[in-house]
Amino acid sequence: MQKIVPIFILTLLTSASVAQTYTDSQVKEDLQFLISKTEEFEPALYLYNPDFKEKADAIVSSVVNDMSVLAYFSLVSKIASLANEGHFNLGDWNDVAHKGFVDNTYKYMPLSVKIIGDSIFVWINSANSEELQRGDEILSINGRPSADIIASILPCIPSDGHIETYQLKNLTIGFPWMYYLYVEQPESFAFEYERQGQRSTATIEALTREGWMANYQQRKSAAPEEEPDVKQVYEFEIKDDVAVLTLKDFTRSLVEKYDLEAGKLYEEIFEQLKTSQVSSLIVDLRDNTGGRNEFADDLIPFIMKEAGKELFKTTESWKGKKKDYSLPKIDKLAFKGNIYALVNGRTYSAGAEIARYLKEYGNATVIGEETGTRYEGFAAGSTQSIVLPNSGIRIGIPRYHLAFPPSSSQKTSNRGLLPDHEVSYTIEDLMNEKDLEMEVALGLIK
Repeated sequence: MQKIVPIFILTLLTSASVAQTYTDSQVKEDLQFLISKTEEFEPALYLYNPDFKEKADAIVSSVVNDMSVLAYFSLVSKIASLANEGHFNLGDWNDVAHKGFVDNTYKYMPLSVKIIGDSIFVWINSANSEELQRGDEILSINGRPSADIIASILPCIPSDGHIETYQLKNLTIGFPWMYYLYVEQPESFAFEYERQGQRSTATIEALTREGWMANYQQRKSAAPEEEPDVKQVYEFEIKDDVAVLTLKDFTRSLVEKYDLEAGKLYEEIFEQLKTSQVSSLIVDLRDNTGGRNEFADDLIPFIMKEAGKELFKTTESWKGKKKDYSLPKIDKLAFKGNIYALVNGRTYSAGAEIARYLKEYGNATVIGEETGTRYEGFAAGSTQSIVLPNSGIRIGIPRYHLAFPPSSSQKTSNRGLLPDHEVSYTIEDLMNEKDLEMEVALGLIK
């Protein structure tokens, strides 16, 4: 599972030199190595992108001159993205392309943003100047329109199929450092922006991580942070005739920290549902990027509406070893009422599996936006780590394919689960902390 973390909270790394260059032959060698290893380890490569080799070779052929580290890394990212799989890991914070962020040799954009469609809005301003405010729409940066900037970065972000919702969510999280890696590395940024219908301009300096972290700490709310607990993984509550089960994160570290076992957890939850006799269950999967796969599979017996003997998924390793998984029996605690699933672009991997199972076997009404994982299957599981010969950058390649049976509910190719009720936010909705998906679900229940 690929996790993208805002750079201002990272605390790793040592010094970097962005001035390093690679010869055209070194670049081509590394790119061809990446292509060959992707072909070797990614079992569904040509199922989901038959044109991978042709498009990747075209990128290699475009290399005619020596390249800087960042120009080189941009090509690495684009080739990985051609695999149409989101579970690639592109380097780490210790490699030659990234380490300058945290060792304070890179100066980059001291803003966090919200991206809605092809528009960019200021969210947290950590610059020396406080002229830009939350909610300002950024029309252009250094003369380049925001829509063009977004379009130039998206091909560098690995994603299942043609799912932009996942890419846009990750770009929102990582915009400052992705801009530095994939667009430009200026000393300052000239913004054209709009506030309440009025257009203005502002210029801010690029800052090192240390500089903009200091500004961020100075301006953030002094409210005490809650102590982390099992709510990092899930929350469950019943109010009147509606139950809300929020499934947040199934990463191994959290599951082991709280000693959670999927089947036992679901049994306890659905026992409460049966006892309470609620008629509607809302399952909130927004921003659940997955983790331990049993937290998806073990939910099926508790949400099935009809018995079945068919397969619910098949896995295949990079070595060609296959395993079929048959539908389990309906559990005696299986929920009989109406199910509503809340999803977004970061409902991903095992999180998106649950959304699929709720749709296929629980007849759930899906509310939100397209999920981040391909509906018919995806590559994940264990990751093959490779090291590019000349740069030493480490790439993680997913090497297990999870394939789902053909669906009568949704017949698409290279798309995520499409919602029954699509929800779109405005910047005003975000600033007012509205929960539109929950509003739709509660409206449908009433």
